Amino acid sequence: MFTTERLMLAFVLTAVALSLAEPVVALEIAASRRAVGPKAPTAFVPYKASHSLADSSTAITRVVFSIHSSGFDALQYFENARAAAAQVSGALPSTLIVAPQFFEQKAIPGAIPDGMLFWRVSPFRGSSRGGVGPDVKKVSISAFHVMDDWLVAISDPRQFPNLKEIVLVGHSGGGQFVQRYAMVGKYEPQSKVTIRFVVSAPSSYAYSSAERYNQRSKRFVVPGASVIQQCPKYNDWGYGLGTPYAYFSAVPAEQLAARYAKRNVFYLCGSRDNNPQDDTIGKSCGAMMQGRHRLERMQVFSAFMESKYGKSIGETHKFAVVRGVGHYGKGTMNSAAGLKAIFAPIR
Repeated sequence: MFTTERLMLAFVLTAVALSLAEPVVALEIAASRRAVGPKAPTAFVPYKASHSLADSSTAITRVVFSIHSSGFDALQYFENARAAAAQVSGALPSTLIVAPQFFEQKAIPGAIPDGMLFWRVSPFRGSSRGGVGPDVKKVSISAFHVMDDWLVAISDPRQFPNLKEIVLVGHSGGGQFVQRYAMVGKYEPQSKVTIRFVVSAPSSYAYSSAERYNQRSKRFVVPGASVIQQCPKYNDWGYGLGTPYAYFSAVPAEQLAARYAKRNVFYLCGSRDNNPQDDTIGKSCGAMMQGRHRLERMQVFSAFMESKYGKSIGETHKFAVVRGVGHYGKGTMNSAAGLKAIFAPIR
């Protein structure tokens, strides 16, 4: 059961790691392999999981997909999610934790394994520019499409008949993946299964319309001609719904924006994740229009959501600042706010 005592314990445990950064570990390719499917029948994505994906189980009631950062450290994010589940009574035996590994080609350690799918640019926005090792054959498949197929398969009631909830949680680059997938992802759960998205400290957000915060008027407005001239791609996909990727180009932007408002999305950022000089944060003009650093960008995005959708948006989109934590995935995921976002019942 999710209790107040567990939340307090999480707060104490988080407090001892106030400003820690993610540990630096040697990058490894996860040992398990998930077949990609008809679009790339010989390809696979590496992953690590807490339970076998080949066997059915009546014990599993929740699946947590823990999406790695731009360090492609899936094994670390598996451990981050497992540490979080260990703090919630009964969560470990009933939760399937899956940590996929969506590699950029340049990040792959060593030789590319035969059949491994990778992307030529960052997969966090749903790019379809990929390849399959070791001959580096080009393919066109979005990381979001891989996620769609995986979610459909894992929610098959024949595999986990008592499944009630799916959680996608990601930090930093993984936070970018989860926030953007929440906006344009095609997977829709069956009636008895709910899905939630936990977005931790992304470098930037995809906005659901073209307005941005104006310092002079203190309002969200479409930028003027001079601003657009200086930053013509400020609302292109990644930062907004303009110039959509092929994965979701057939769906009208207004439909995506309306659906996004209805999805359950939780946003986290450390109170110390406020360094504008951080060399891992996006500094393009489109990113800088969202704020100076990750904390400010989350706060501005929160204000944007209320401005666009009204105060009732707080029923489905919830924002939390994790006190004393910097840019640290385990710190946010294992905080009281993180455990609540991942495990507490949605009311």
